[in-house]
Amino acid sequence: MKYKKPSLSCLLCLFLLLFFGCDKKDNTVSDDLREKAVKELDQVMQSQESWVKVHAAEYKIWSGYRESVRETFLEEKSKWESQSPYRIGIWRVLAQSDPASEKEYIDKIVKAFQNKQGADRIHAAETMAKLGHNLNEWAPEATQEVLKGPINSLYVYTLWSSLQGEDDISALMDLALDRQLDDLLRMQAAYAIRNEENMIPWDELAREALAVPDNSLARVYLLAAAYVHALENERNSSTFHSIKEELLAYKNAPNKGERMEMAIALGKAGQAGDLPVLKDLLENKNPLEEPVAPENAGPLGQANADIRATAAYSILTLDRRQEHTLALADWLMVIFYLAGMVGIGYYFSKKNKNEKDYYLGGGKMNPIAVGLSLFATLLSSLSYLSYPGEMVKYGPVIFSGILVFPLIYYVVGWFLIPKFMKLRVTSAYEILEINLGVSIRLLATFFFLSLRFLWMGTIIFITVHTAILAIFGFDPKYTLIISVLLMGITIFYTTLGGLKAVVFTDVIQSGVLMGGAILTLLVVSYTFGSFTSWIPDEWLGHWGELKFGLDAMERLTIGNALLTTFVWYVASSGSDQMSIQRFLATENVQTARKTFGVSLITTFVVQTLLGLVGLAVLAYFIAFPQYMGPGESVATHADQLFPKFILVGLPVGISGLVAAGILAAAMSSLSSGLNSTSSVISEDLIKRFTKNYKAPKNQMSSVRNLSFFVGVFALVLSVLISRVEGNLYDVIVKVVNLFVSPLFVLFFMALFVPFATARGTFWGGIGSVGMAVAIAFFKFMGIEVLFIMPVSLLVGMVLGSFFSFLDVKVLGNPETMAKRSREAAIFKASSEKE
Repeated sequence: MKYKKPSLSCLLCLFLLLFFGCDKKDNTVSDDLREKAVKELDQVMQSQESWVKVHAAEYKIWSGYRESVRETFLEEKSKWESQSPYRIGIWRVLAQSDPASEKEYIDKIVKAFQNKQGADRIHAAETMAKLGHNLNEWAPEATQEVLKGPINSLYVYTLWSSLQGEDDISALMDLALDRQLDDLLRMQAAYAIRNEENMIPWDELAREALAVPDNSLARVYLLAAAYVHALENERNSSTFHSIKEELLAYKNAPNKGERMEMAIALGKAGQAGDLPVLKDLLENKNPLEEPVAPENAGPLGQANADIRATAAYSILTLDRRQEHTLALADWLMVIFYLAGMVGIGYYFSKKNKNEKDYYLGGGKMNPIAVGLSLFATLLSSLSYLSYPGEMVKYGPVIFSGILVFPLIYYVVGWFLIPKFMKLRVTSAYEILEINLGVSIRLLATFFFLSLRFLWMGTIIFITVHTAILAIFGFDPKYTLIISVLLMGITIFYTTLGGLKAVVFTDVIQSGVLMGGAILTLLVVSYTFGSFTSWIPDEWLGHWGELKFGLDAMERLTIGNALLTTFVWYVASSGSDQMSIQRFLATENVQTARKTFGVSLITTFVVQTLLGLVGLAVLAYFIAFPQYMGPGESVATHADQLFPKFILVGLPVGISGLVAAGILAAAMSSLSSGLNSTSSVISEDLIKRFTKNYKAPKNQMSSVRNLSFFVGVFALVLSVLISRVEGNLYDVIVKVVNLFVSPLFVLFFMALFVPFATARGTFWGGIGSVGMAVAIAFFKFMGIEVLFIMPVSLLVGMVLGSFFSFLDVKVLGNPETMAKRSREAAIFKASSEKE
């Protein structure tokens, strides 16, 4: 049979079918069932009383459908706040539905716990555990007094609320497994264990759950705890199937508590096949008819409403546990992109003739392209992921910093760039040697390498953990392999092509970044019906209070955002080899300014886009909370919302494109880091400290090998970076930007302080680092994270100037005159070369 070549139209149809012919959103729970469950929760919350109302409200909050909860319970508070123990339930709901007032309600709950004669101490202890607050931290004396006292219900819930390690979990397990203990206490301990997220010894729990008598109060709670905490590799075992069979037997139990516990366990660990059981409970197909047990006293209508609400919550929990994956077309898009990056590196490897070509692109590169490259470098995958997350969690305050861009352009363009362009150097830190000598150049080299290695390591770590695992659905155990692959591709095309490859790929990646943000906005706007319908019409409660002035004790104010943005851009542009390297890659001061201007304009556009992306995904997940995992909320998982939206919110094919955009941002920054870091190591360390240094015969091979080893070291560092408290933006400021101000202190002293000496500048730099570390990791004087750079910069400049003045005026250091002689000599030599 003769082969017939497919027509162009056939290939186009196949392409469109591949990309848009399938839907990733094959939901476990139908839209109708989800809507029915949400309506049931709302109906129960509005119509029932006391703890049934509390349960329904909490189920709404935990499922992501928070509408009217706060308003309803503010009204309950005005009516029943003096009634114990119901007031604890009211405070519990308000603490979760009103983040701005959470501490106020926690204080009330703690005060109730501390009241030894109070009627709601047990409820207060249980509530603190459910809210995730440790009583040992809020009320240590009262907590220790209870834990040293008799084992009763108050003891069990206080122990649960003060868990601090494996020993405490073991103590809770011992209570649940102790057959000599009162049945009620065993039940409460098992209930606490089922709620715990920590690893539980499943084997012991499973054996006891199957062995406990049928008439035991604790039996269903032990079965539920064993079912929820079963390890993945145990879920096909006969023991697990026996536990599930015994658990399902409680679907028609005469006690509402047993039905509710069974339903919650199915929601937390069940499968789609368990939906019929939960639907029967939701529809009240077998209502309680016998009198309820004493511990569940109340009207049968309330008991059945509690069961229906629990079934609705379990259905919604099961819905949120669904796994979403990329389609084949998405994978093809990513693979195509990565292959293209490698191809670009290979192409430019043929263009580099010498070391200057590799590190500076020959010194005559297009300023527009270099400006886009500078933008893509500074706006790494960290920014691409952190800006939307920052908007989701804290609102638009940080983005007000873009208002200071004109001042930044003036300061950098007219005060810093002309200084740098006077000397045609390969490493920016040669400038420090001109003014302050070798010691300060070496200190700057140490600061820069520390900054960039931490930066590259954090890029790898955050990109893999926050984005790649979430979007691509990889198991966390493959983190190291993924990190190696990401860095390996970057090393390959960077070490092949040098700065030309870096700049060319940066231009492409800039387009992908902006395209991904625009596509997100278009898709969300289409989903909501217009561009403006997803923009909040009020200041959201979890954003906190809007403040304007400068305040080092506040995390975010308008003034803080302006100051932090100004300091970061000026310090980075005035000391970072990656920025100065691009200025020096242009022909003159005017083109260098144009490069920086392009970078700022592009950054302004993309920061605005990413801020809008944050608002868009915030609105999307508030409207469709089923796409978030169990226990996740827009406030607690703000940094994960954009990667998750890429997976579940975008059409097939586009998801792969935007995922490639995140990889693009990561590799763009890593490639620039490799190039500039290896440049500094080569110029400032190898050539300086290698006696009788001679350029290798194969110079390009040598610099490529250096970039390779820099990449490997950054990869190793990424594995060692530990978790730092705070959201993603906080982590970046604490870790990545730790050396930004100290490094600029050295350049400030060299360029703008006429009497600066090496010793004075050295202590200024060291003092700046010390202050940055003290604020970042020890909360020095209560100063907030965004003031790390401004305060450490001020401390460094003051200390450097003071010690330099002391050095010259008191100690009579002649270094200043020698510095001026060196500067004049090098300027003359530079002019003769030109």
